[in-house]
Amino acid sequence: MNDVHLQQFADDVLLNLLKEDNREAFDVIYARYWERLYCYLVKAIKDTAEAEDILQEIFVSLWKRRNNPDGIESLSTYLFSCVRYGGFRYIRNEIKKNNFRASWRLLINEEDDLFERQLAANELTKLLNREVDKLPLKMRQVFILSRKEELSYKEIAHKLNISDKTVKKQISNALKFLHVRLQG
Repeated sequence: MNDVHLQQFADDVLLNLLKEDNREAFDVIYARYWERLYCYLVKAIKDTAEAEDILQEIFVSLWKRRNNPDGIESLSTYLFSCVRYGGFRYIRNEIKKNNFRASWRLLINEEDDLFERQLAANELTKLLNREVDKLPLKMRQVFILSRKEELSYKEIAHKLNISDKTVKKQISNALKFLHVRLQG
C-alpha cells in the first residue's frame, strides 16, 4: 500500500497498521497531526524550536511503541495528551530555571483549559511556599499574617507585640528575600 491510499483510512486502522511495522501508516499519522499539534503547542509555550523538539520526541516515542500501542484508544486524544504533557514538562523546567514569571504570564494570558492553568498555579504556589518556609521565624510569621491572613501592619504589630515599623521592615525584608530567591 502506498501512503496516498492510506490517507483515506481512519486513525484506528492506521494504528493497527502501525502495529504491524507499517512505515507508511506512521508517515500518514505524522502528516495528519504534526501541524495541528505544533500550532497547539506553540500557542501554549511560545517557543517554536522547543515545540519542534517536543513533537519529535512524541513521534519517535509513538514509533518505538508501535508494536505495543495498548492503552491508545484514540490516536488524537493520545497525541494531544502527549503534547500537553510535553508542554507542562517544558513549563515546569522553565520554572525550575527561575524563568517562572514568563511561563506564568503565558499561562495566565492563554484562554486554555482551566485545569491546565490550575496545574501551573499549583506548581508556582508550591515553589513560593517552599521559599516562604525558608524565611527566618519572625519574618515568616509577619509575612504569613500579612499576605495569607491579610492582616494590617497595625493588627500584626498588636498580635505579635512588636512595633508597626518592625512589621513594615520584616515585610520589606521578606519580599526582598523572596524576590532574590525566585529570580535566581
